[in-house]
Formats: sequence, C-alpha cells, structure tokens
Amino acid sequence: MPSTFKVISLGQQSKMDTTEGNYTAENAADLVGMSFGEAGDPLFNDVQTLSEVSASGGNRNAYDMNNNRSDDKFSIDGGSAQTFDATAVFNATLTYTDGTTANFTAVVFQDTDGKTYLAPEFSQNADQAALEAKPIQSMSLDSLAGNRYSGMTASREDSDFVTCFVSGTLIATVDGDLPIEALSVGTEVITQDGQPKPIRWIGGRTVRCYGSLIPVRIRANTLGLGLPNRTLLVSKQHRMMVASPIAKRMFGEDEVLVAAHKLVGLPGVELAVEAGFVTYWHILCDRHEVIFANGAPVETLYLGTMTKVAMSDAAWSEVAALFPQLQTHAHRLVRMTPKGHAQSKLVARMIKNKRAALERIRLPRAS
Repeated sequence: MPSTFKVISLGQQSKMDTTEGNYTAENAADLVGMSFGEAGDPLFNDVQTLSEVSASGGNRNAYDMNNNRSDDKFSIDGGSAQTFDATAVFNATLTYTDGTTANFTAVVFQDTDGKTYLAPEFSQNADQAALEAKPIQSMSLDSLAGNRYSGMTASREDSDFVTCFVSGTLIATVDGDLPIEALSVGTEVITQDGQPKPIRWIGGRTVRCYGSLIPVRIRANTLGLGLPNRTLLVSKQHRMMVASPIAKRMFGEDEVLVAAHKLVGLPGVELAVEAGFVTYWHILCDRHEVIFANGAPVETLYLGTMTKVAMSDAAWSEVAALFPQLQTHAHRLVRMTPKGHAQSKLVARMIKNKRAALERIRLPRAS
C-alpha cells in the first residue's frame, strides 16, 4: 500500500491533542457534532494528496502520536512539510451527492497547527468501500470511537479496484467496433485467445472525476504498433497488455497485464485531471479475457477477492447470481500480472530504454 495517498481536507479545527508526550488525543471529543461539506460545496472538491516526508519517530511505519520527536512529517499537494500531531476515530455518516448515506468509522488526523484531514483506511474494508462508493457531499462526526493510539499507519489505501471503460470506447465485436454503451448481454466480443465470447453482464455508473476516479488518458499511437487507434480513456486500475522483450526478460512472459496508472510517464499517457464527470462501464465474460478497446489489447472485468467491496450492492447481487461460484472462488487471471512495484520497474525500464509497451501483438486465432 502506498505512503502517498488521497485525503480530504476538513479545514483548521481546534487541536485534538493538547498535551504532548502521551498517546491520547485529549480533546478529540470537541469535534463530535461537526459537519463538513454541503450541496454547494461538496467534500469531493477538497480531495488532496498526502506524501510522506518522514515517519521516523518511534515507529518507522507510522506517524507517532506522542510527538516527543517532531520528525514525523508529511506534505499536502507537494507543499511545505507539516508535522503530524494527533489522530482519532469517529463514528460518522457520509452523505453522497445522490442523497444516499452510509455509516462508517472515520480516521481523522491533524498537524501541529490544527489542520485536519480525513484519512483513507490502512486496508481494504467496509469503511474504505464506503469512501470509494460514490462522490461524497458531506460528512458528520456523530460520536467518538477512540482517541488513544500510538499513531496512524503511514501506508494506506489509495485505489479504486474496479476496472472500467469510458463511454465512447470502441470494443471489437463480431459485428465490428461498437461503442461500449451500445453493447448488451449476449454481444460477442473478440478475444485475443480464440473464439468470440458473449458478454454475460455489463454495467455503467457516472461519477465525479476526483482522486482514484480520475481516468487515465492513453493518446492515439502511444502504446506502439499504431495503438490505440484513437485516444482511450480507462480507469486507473484497468489493466493494459504490455508485450515487450523487457517483460520477457523480467518475468519470463511475452505478455503481461499492467494497471493503466502505472503507464503514466510513458509519452502520451497521462491522468485526465481536467475531466468533470465520466461514465465508467464494466464488461464481464464467463472468464477473465483480453479484448480490444480502440484497437488496444485490454482486460475485461476481473472478479477477484477485492471486486465485491468496490461494486454497488445491486451490481454485485447481479454478478453473484450469474456466477455463484464467485462466493468461494475468484476468476483466474488470463495473463500474468506482476505485483505493483514490479509493474513500476517494468515501465521505468521501458521509459529509460525508449521502448514501446506493444512491440509485438498476438492477433486472435481463427476459430
């Protein structure tokens, strides 16, 4: 998990920790009853990026609470270093922009000046799923759940675990390239591994582009071999195929799958930070597949152990009804997918050696 992650600014509040040298935020209860965000000024506008400067006090993997040594520092959006001071956990209510609500436990922390932030979870759980479910309009702190901790874990979640295409993406089907929003259950998509496969489930959702929901833009002819044949937008976690001699040397496989956000830094691959709202679409086949989007080889929705927490209850209920075996067994990945740090090393070597992501491509076999 990353030590750089998204937080939500809650402004400057009264200090939770007024006595240093212990592990208690004595005045955390003062924040109970406060609300942050409203319809005209939603919280999703206050998403910022925290980067670790140092977390080297009593625990190198955490921002320490006792503050005897003022060396646990972080920065917000690349700004000057701020010193961590305190953390507390609250029973809280999220209100989304569609008016629905969710109860969760909020991890709130402050710097020594009282600048206050909502942190993501340190692991993927129900609270993190609530934070990622929909654009957040507001949050209320309903009661104090805990104010005595050694510190706050410095490595936390920063991901959206569902792989998505954007409206307008052209998907290769037996009837030609069709916009993804025109597809339906039963449409046969062209797969790299052989016969066309029918779509078993397809779903879409419109979201505000912030944080983990900002799409990755892959400009035309960026990946190599003239692909994609037009600019492609996908979610950050959508895995793209890399077919390169570098992948072969590193992993022993000609073709591997790499999350789109890991490709940022290659010429023509960037975050579409200016995007406002976007409609993401998920395609599900009987198994995990490599299909073609704007001509480029990409994955279909992979139903792994983390997918359920990132899908709406209604969407997961549909999928679970179609694939009851997923309650106990996840899909098998159709291509090798290196760990995150290995993906980063692969892309760094491609950039250093000025190599394309697609230097060869295995076309679909005739049926």
